[in-house]
Amino acid sequence: MVQEAAKLRMRYLPALLLAMLAGHAPAQPAPPWNPKAPENGQLLPAFTLANVGSVLTAVGARYQRSGTDPAKPALLAVFPNGRKVLLSLASCDSAGGACKGLTIQSFWTKSATVPPERTADAAARFNQRFAFAKALVLPDGRPSLERYLTADYGFVRGNLSVNLLVFADLAERFGTEFLQPLTSAAGK
Repeated sequence: MVQEAAKLRMRYLPALLLAMLAGHAPAQPAPPWNPKAPENGQLLPAFTLANVGSVLTAVGARYQRSGTDPAKPALLAVFPNGRKVLLSLASCDSAGGACKGLTIQSFWTKSATVPPERTADAAARFNQRFAFAKALVLPDGRPSLERYLTADYGFVRGNLSVNLLVFADLAERFGTEFLQPLTSAAGK
């Protein structure tokens, strides 16, 4: 009986291991964003959770609803480069739809070792180099990168895609090229 059980284990062990490995295989990366996709030419009348979410999916970001207040619609997204971004819809109708504004924000943890003035200087240097988004230090000391978009007369879906991709890239650059050196220097 013991020998039969051992034979069965040996017989099915490779299949079991393959099945376990297949279950732990990394997810397939999202296909790269296609700027020539026909939907990128669509003119959308306003920002909504649905159409912003659709664009996030198209650029390979994962997202979820942030908050539960329908009058303050917001999404928390993670881009393929790992950058977390809060997208807050603004100037909305009373139901939280048909929004004419979109704030895109990324935040970093306040450094315990870097003086706030040095962080503010890094943000100012970033702002001198890049006009696309504004770097700043929030009143609580956290560095932040922000961009505000409007859709007073609608927005082109592909333009929002490009804005989100460029923001995620610049947020990563702000962190690695402007904030990390401060922390590294403070640790010496």
